Amino acid sequence: MMSMQADQETDVVASLAITLDGYVSRLDGSVDYLEKYPIEDFDFDEWVARVGALIMGRTTYEQTIGWGWIWGDRPTMVLTNESGLAVPEGADVQFHSGPTAEAVRAFSAETPKRLWVFGGGRVVTDALLGGSVDTLDITIVPEAIGTGIALFVEPYAGAMRVTQTVPYSNGAVRLVYDLGASDGS
Repeated sequence: MMSMQADQETDVVASLAITLDGYVSRLDGSVDYLEKYPIEDFDFDEWVARVGALIMGRTTYEQTIGWGWIWGDRPTMVLTNESGLAVPEGADVQFHSGPTAEAVRAFSAETPKRLWVFGGGRVVTDALLGGSVDTLDITIVPEAIGTGIALFVEPYAGAMRVTQTVPYSNGAVRLVYDLGASDGS
């Protein structure tokens, strides 16, 4: 079981699974490569229990609705220029069309617990480039898909200090990075 002690209660965390070759999804947005890795293998429920709100792009939002909305009434911001998107019954969803990093900072200020930048790759990259993410939490699955949507859809450079590594029995590895600190070397 992973230790949650290093996690802050009110940080902004970009957390997602990626392939060994650095992709968050296939070009069509599919994450079918994750199907052989049961969510129970990753202490997901414990991790999500500490999340106060989510922020995601339209494609990720539509995927989560298709999978069945599991976020309940947890405040969720969807970054999109589209209007008239469906909202699941009982969900607390707002739509925003402004700059990602600005939206993340504003939404985080309203959130009493951890804000999860859920995806996709464009949203995560924009939030990172805008300096609005405190923690990068990546689970690398032992799959290579050859092409797809990369974790960093634009070049990103910044200091990262690993705070946690968690190997899983299924071959995946979780890496947690503090983006506000360097390793001092």
